[in-house]
Amino acid sequence: MSSNSPDSVLFVNANSRRGDLWFEQSQQILTGMGHDLRRAELFKKPGPMEKAVKEEIAKGTPLIIVGGGDGTFGAVDHFFARQESVLGVLPLGTGNAFARDLGIKTSLEHACEVIAKGKISKVDLGLLGEEHFLNVATIGLTTQIARNLDKRLKKVLGPLAYLISVYRALQKVQPFDVRLELPDEVAEFRSLQVVLGNGRFHAGPFLIAPDARLTSGKLLAYALESDRKSALLRLAIAVQFGRHVDMKDVRVWRAGLGRISTNPTRTVTVDGEMILETPLNFGVDPKSLKVMTPLDFVED
Repeated sequence: MSSNSPDSVLFVNANSRRGDLWFEQSQQILTGMGHDLRRAELFKKPGPMEKAVKEEIAKGTPLIIVGGGDGTFGAVDHFFARQESVLGVLPLGTGNAFARDLGIKTSLEHACEVIAKGKISKVDLGLLGEEHFLNVATIGLTTQIARNLDKRLKKVLGPLAYLISVYRALQKVQPFDVRLELPDEVAEFRSLQVVLGNGRFHAGPFLIAPDARLTSGKLLAYALESDRKSALLRLAIAVQFGRHVDMKDVRVWRAGLGRISTNPTRTVTVDGEMILETPLNFGVDPKSLKVMTPLDFVED
């Protein structure tokens, strides 16, 4: 893509951690790099921002730059699926797992440089039923964390807000029975946490698995096969160091499609939002999202 594309727009979520702070600055940096913007808007509410993205994609706008956290990108990713418009990523949130997957640093200058001088890559989107998701879908502890997460505190304290929410969630989370149906296996177990990952990172800097990739054509699932909170606590600690996949109470699967059901029914947190419930079919829409990446980003 040309560094001075005549038809590109910038939409920033003001509620992301650095949205208000970096909106004007991002315009200045992009302009200084020779990148023209036809339209730039700061949105206070997600609905109007999602509508604006959808409208620009319908117009065939070549590049739509979105600023926000993982929740922001998760809210608009499905609009880009199998479309010609390219997503430009400004990581302005707390965790920024999607940007990490792409090799985009949280430095505003670096993110703008990727948009102005990077390359177009194609990455996978996950599927839950007919709905696309970008990063991760979880059942159990993570849903309880999402319920307890104070978004105002998150904006002020950043990652520390997650630690407070994790502590509260560990007190409340309850075990559930899981049935995971894959093309070559059916697994049944009792659990407190199940994760379906499309990329390499979740909850910010934490690995879903060391070999997970956003372009693998498969989802990576891991689950705690235990209903003991002591095992869940060990998992929470091990995830921070990428060692959870080596725990004896943790199983890992890689699959292009499958079905997950629970007893009792559980809420599924998708890219940080509690929007679905079990049972669910899951899968992958490979290479369906066009996004600006650094020149050294490697596609499988």
